[in-house]
Amino acid sequence: MHPRLVPALVLLLVPAALEAQHIEKVPESEAKVSRPDDLFALPPGQWHMARSLALGAEPCAPDQCEAGFTSGTLVISVEHSKEFVRIIAGFSGCENAAYSEVEVGAKPGKSKFGRVTKQVQRVVKGLAKTCKMTAPEVPELAAAQLFPAAAAPAASPANGQ
Repeated sequence: MHPRLVPALVLLLVPAALEAQHIEKVPESEAKVSRPDDLFALPPGQWHMARSLALGAEPCAPDQCEAGFTSGTLVISVEHSKEFVRIIAGFSGCENAAYSEVEVGAKPGKSKFGRVTKQVQRVVKGLAKTCKMTAPEVPELAAAQLFPAAAAPAASPANGQ
């Protein structure tokens, strides 16, 4: 192999290695996250959206929205709050919960939506590995729905009418 090609190959492999998921066990007392058990009450098999699923069905706001999913044994919460998205997942038969946070910025676009969607899959995959369970099929999250546009201000009548 040509000596100049070796550094180039290393540079190509480093980004792939950075994509690998790091799983770290944190004691429950230090975790500051817990399995979103309240979402097990949702109808299974589909994503549900609300400003806060624990508080009811209020529509999502531009800076706050939660998507929830349950299969009956797996529960996932994907919460958008300002410039971050927090993903928490857990199995009913496993005390561990998986957690990830993605910084999306103030005005995320398609690439950030795709990143959130892929990160949900990674969190579920890591959880399944940690809990030694098989994850059920999870429909793809349309992450753009977590970021609804702000409502336009109401037009004022002309001439004070």
